[in-house]
Amino acid sequence: MTMTSRRTDHAPPVGGDEDLWDALRARDPEALGELFSRYAGAVHAYAVRHTGSYAYADDAVQATFVTAWRQFGRTDPGPLQNGSAKPWLLAIARNELRNSTRARRRLTQFLLRQPAPLDHPDHSEAVAARVDSAQHIRAVRAALAALPRHERETIELVYWAQLSIADAAVVLGVAEGTVKARLSRARRRLPALLEENR
Repeated sequence: MTMTSRRTDHAPPVGGDEDLWDALRARDPEALGELFSRYAGAVHAYAVRHTGSYAYADDAVQATFVTAWRQFGRTDPGPLQNGSAKPWLLAIARNELRNSTRARRRLTQFLLRQPAPLDHPDHSEAVAARVDSAQHIRAVRAALAALPRHERETIELVYWAQLSIADAAVVLGVAEGTVKARLSRARRRLPALLEENR
């Protein structure tokens, strides 16, 4: 008597992102793990550069993939654009970062209204000062903050998240020519802004 074994677990899709997209539509949890494996690093790098904080970036990565999973559970996000899930994920990350920035701002305002705490040393500044790239990231973020928001977001997506012009256009919901024009204007302004923030 011959017995054949059946696999009960799901193997993650090994093909391109279109296969992964179909598996996510079928609510395959392994597909979410594969999506994370492929793009968590890109989302994290984008979030670190956007916030200047590794801790906030970690939170943004978690929020991005939870939101991505929930979106597939609520509604079909439609066809995959340009054959890659990366622009879609970065669009989600962009929204999550905006939400968390607003939440941090509200928390800061709340804390400023509270009585002064007892005198306890705060070591967070000393730890942040040890990170070699922290000062550079702050200078770049300050220069970018001086740009109009649409130019800043375009720079972040194309240079930091390393999206193509076409993919950045998808994330921003504009034409490719608009992305190119924004990049051109921002590149002309940035050297002087960086010099001011050194």
